[in-house]
Amino acid sequence: MLKVSNRDKIKRMTELAVLIALEIIIAFTPLGTIQIGTIAATLGHIPVIIAAVVLGTAEGTFMGFVFGLLSFLYWTFVQPANPTAFMFTPFCQLGEIRGSAWSLLICFVPRMLVGFTAGEVCKLVKRTTGKDGLAYGLAGAAGSAVTTILVLGLTYLLIGRQYVSAVFMGGTAPENAMGWLLAAIGGVVLTNGIPELIVGAIVAVAVGYALVPRRRVLGIDIGSSATKIALLRGERVEWTKRIPNGTDLEQAISELSLNRVKKICVTGVGASYITGNLCGIPTERVEEFRALGKGAALVSQKRNLIVCSVGTGTSFVRVMPLRIFHIGGTGVGGGMLAGLSEKLFGHFDIKELSELAKSGDLNGVDLTLADVCEGTISNLNPDTTVANLAKAGTASDAALAHGLYNVIFQSIGVMAAFAAKHHMVHTIFVCGSILEYGEVAEKILDGVAALHRVKFIYSEQAAYITAIGAALQ
Repeated sequence: MLKVSNRDKIKRMTELAVLIALEIIIAFTPLGTIQIGTIAATLGHIPVIIAAVVLGTAEGTFMGFVFGLLSFLYWTFVQPANPTAFMFTPFCQLGEIRGSAWSLLICFVPRMLVGFTAGEVCKLVKRTTGKDGLAYGLAGAAGSAVTTILVLGLTYLLIGRQYVSAVFMGGTAPENAMGWLLAAIGGVVLTNGIPELIVGAIVAVAVGYALVPRRRVLGIDIGSSATKIALLRGERVEWTKRIPNGTDLEQAISELSLNRVKKICVTGVGASYITGNLCGIPTERVEEFRALGKGAALVSQKRNLIVCSVGTGTSFVRVMPLRIFHIGGTGVGGGMLAGLSEKLFGHFDIKELSELAKSGDLNGVDLTLADVCEGTISNLNPDTTVANLAKAGTASDAALAHGLYNVIFQSIGVMAAFAAKHHMVHTIFVCGSILEYGEVAEKILDGVAALHRVKFIYSEQAAYITAIGAALQ
């Protein structure tokens, strides 16, 4: 039997633990600090950049918090009588000069922004250029620049005079204290900030290429109506393909371009029938909802959302930075649309039904608020549906087709909106083969979004999200 993958969470936690251990070494040993005059330069931003590039923005931001926390502990308990401590802890004291609460902002905010900036720059450059090396390098440089500019800049703006007083305590401070500090900061930027930026870029490129998966993996989603296939190289989708059910899967795979494919990952309701390797390539079964969540996170470039997958039925999956889990579902979906279409029109073709629905007037099949009262109620518009298909007995085929879409996707949209509100998120990613001809469905969902103040997002790869996620395991 194929083994179901459950290693991703443990792998991520292990990688974070290693980076935290490295951060502790940097924070509490001489290996991580370079003293330049009265200002201490640190290499603590390097693990933060690595986390952002390898694991993502959320993990990078978390590592930035760890960096700030360790810095706070070091300057509070190890070096509290050092002028540099005034930059990172309010609990330092030199004579009559005491620390400032602004130090907490200097200590934490720039460090967390290192991870956030590096992660977002990496994603943006990958998405716009498709060049991984450039993305890693610019992310490393941006993260290094953030820590240098913000720490020194906020020190100058928030505690500049206090810091100068601590530096020259017992001596003669320069007449233009802030001018002296500005010159000192400029010197640090030139002598240390620029080398740190270069080192950050080099490390990010090296570690990114070493740790971010770049092998080719084939993801296969064996659904109840069709099988979807996606080939990924690392996190880049190289191509997608659909094959009808009933086709010999192994024969279909053997006809594809499988050069240098290292693994096949299968998921979906039909994956349980796969009991061995396909085409002689190591094959692994992946839990469907986890594959769905990972695929949605990659395609949407978001790590905090609800995934609404419209297949034969509809399932809802919660995606969080460190966790993906199934939260529920409904039998309302494509199966209901197909069954009712066959009953009402004698056949079902999703493209034809979509075109028919676009030409139909919803007011000719649904009972709306305008039909039962004048004006509006609360935030409901006059064209808000009061009863789905209430006029079906006299409706035209086009109106009836539109009404079918409306009853199904209003129901799905409202359930998705309630799920989003319950989990306190704003974004809902909608996917599934039915969205390939989803102009009517998307318009209905957007109407629900306006009413419930959530946001539905869509993708051209809507049919292949689960296959893409399977390949990411």
